[in-house]
Amino acid sequence: MNNPKTETARFVPRCTRRVLLALLLGIAFVSMAWWAGRAGENHHATRVRWDIIHISAFSPLTVNAGGQASAKANNGAWITLTGTGTFLVNHGNGHPHAVTGGGTWEAFDEHGVSTASGTYKVTGLLHWEEAPGSPVAGTIDNIGDGTLTDNRGGLVVLSVRYSDKSKGSLVVSCHLPGVGPPETPETVFEGVTATKGFVGYWNRVAPVPAVDGNRTLFHALSHGDDDDDD
Repeated sequence: MNNPKTETARFVPRCTRRVLLALLLGIAFVSMAWWAGRAGENHHATRVRWDIIHISAFSPLTVNAGGQASAKANNGAWITLTGTGTFLVNHGNGHPHAVTGGGTWEAFDEHGVSTASGTYKVTGLLHWEEAPGSPVAGTIDNIGDGTLTDNRGGLVVLSVRYSDKSKGSLVVSCHLPGVGPPETPETVFEGVTATKGFVGYWNRVAPVPAVDGNRTLFHALSHGDDDDDD
């Protein structure tokens, strides 16, 4: 008759090895599934570029990067910003990420006196919604691929960090000016708003016809440009 103590001593390590092997196989399977899911997400993702644009001519309408836009605070003080950047929209789960970009800022008091200036960097993406709309036919677009099919209207909310170490947000909203269809709803404004610290620059400065400034534009980048790491 075998010794029960000897049998138990042999049995316990064998069971332990089986349990450990099962755990390791389970971890490996979950890891492979996670990476496969991530690869699928990137395959179905679109990178969107945002710009505060510069209009160098209005006939024909000629769009360039490097413009500026302003927004006012409650007492009439304002902030003027430049900027461009990108973010990734994942069509699988709707969560945008992988932000880049930034620009410059300058704050003015209600009398128009400059009070501070510097740069800012985009640190996160809080919200993105594409809006319907169409560009003006015949527009010369020096930012996108030139076909105008990559133009997008919409609204993005970005978290930003300013060079003076304050934090805030930037809202970029684009109302495409084409007569459509489709047309951008009038509820969509053109321009930017921002927060900086405890100050909310909530009142965008609207663009003036045939005058450069306070305009924005989104572009859906080509597949070759949207293949970016998270």
